[in-house]
Amino acid sequence: MSEEEKKNAAPAPAAEAESGAAAAPTPQSLGKGPGKKALLKPLIVFAVLIAVGTTFMVLGPRRDADTLAQSQKYGTLTAEDVNTAFEKVSGKLVSRPAVEGRMVKAGDVLMELDSTDTDISIAKTKAQIAENAAAVEEAKRTIETSLTASGTTEKNSWRTIEGAKANLDSAIATEKRAKADYDRAKNLITSHAISQASFDSARNTWETAAAAVTTARKQLDASTVGASKSDLARLAKTGSAQGMRLAAIADTRASIETQKLKVKQLEAEGEQLKQALAALEVEKSRLTIKAPEDGKILKVMYQVGEIVPAGSPAVLLESNRQYYEIYVSEKDAAKFAEGKTVKGETAAGKTVTGTVRVLHEAPAFADLRGTRERGQADLKSLVARIYVTPQPGVIPGMSIGVKIND
Repeated sequence: MSEEEKKNAAPAPAAEAESGAAAAPTPQSLGKGPGKKALLKPLIVFAVLIAVGTTFMVLGPRRDADTLAQSQKYGTLTAEDVNTAFEKVSGKLVSRPAVEGRMVKAGDVLMELDSTDTDISIAKTKAQIAENAAAVEEAKRTIETSLTASGTTEKNSWRTIEGAKANLDSAIATEKRAKADYDRAKNLITSHAISQASFDSARNTWETAAAAVTTARKQLDASTVGASKSDLARLAKTGSAQGMRLAAIADTRASIETQKLKVKQLEAEGEQLKQALAALEVEKSRLTIKAPEDGKILKVMYQVGEIVPAGSPAVLLESNRQYYEIYVSEKDAAKFAEGKTVKGETAAGKTVTGTVRVLHEAPAFADLRGTRERGQADLKSLVARIYVTPQPGVIPGMSIGVKIND
């Protein structure tokens, strides 16, 4: 081997040794220099991180889904809906001011049915009521006139009776005088002291007077028909008929009482007509649907010209009574007792204050089945219904979050 070849071959072992040192450390190299410390430091840091993480997992607050669900509850804001319908009436829809999405106030007209037939019936009934009122007024006036006439007739009858009694007394007195003259004439005719003509005249005068008494008595009896014995005795004693109860007047007053009953009957018929009118007016009012409260129209079921059946839902109204429901555990039930004030928050961070109105048992599927390790095995869930006051920016459909531990 020449000198030049030796020079070219000599560095080869050194290059191989250098490449071998880079590829894998020898056991001798591990025990020497800073290489051992460089490997131990990452291992120690890694072990410390694992220990700290484990400590936080055991002692620190839990952030798993179950824990978060127990610390904050969410419910969907819901508005109570109101179904309006035509009560006990049906007919053709002639007006529909209701428009979906429009806000309405209590009393606003939503729909109207055709009221032609009802209007005709109302007009007819009003005419009958007016006719009845006129009949009642006429009957009352007739009664008033009859009462006045009967009073006047009664007084005139008393005066007539008193006149008849005076006529009878006069006729009796005349008959007595005529009878005395006749008796005297009979005595004189036997002694021929008077002529036959004078005797006949005295007899005729007496007979005429006697007949006049009979006539006067009949007239008095006729005018006192129905009078009581006490009234007749008083008349005979005093010659006064004042206050005497007479059959003719009694009959007149009985007729007046009958007329009064007729008036009551007419008045009862009038009341029935008024009730019929009130029923028709109620029926007419039912032909119009008005908003029962403030709210928003969600849906209108019929179009103008359609026949709407009785009792069928016609307009769906979203009321301003808003609430949301959250599920709470038995442990938190006291925080959501009925009447309690609850503060919630929307996703946009707006505070919503409400009042718990109902707290009741949740359906079986909502029972909380926690793990036994956390001591929540087989706890029951409750539903809290929280009513809120409507406010701008918070509308039905939004989620409301409630922090249980606040």
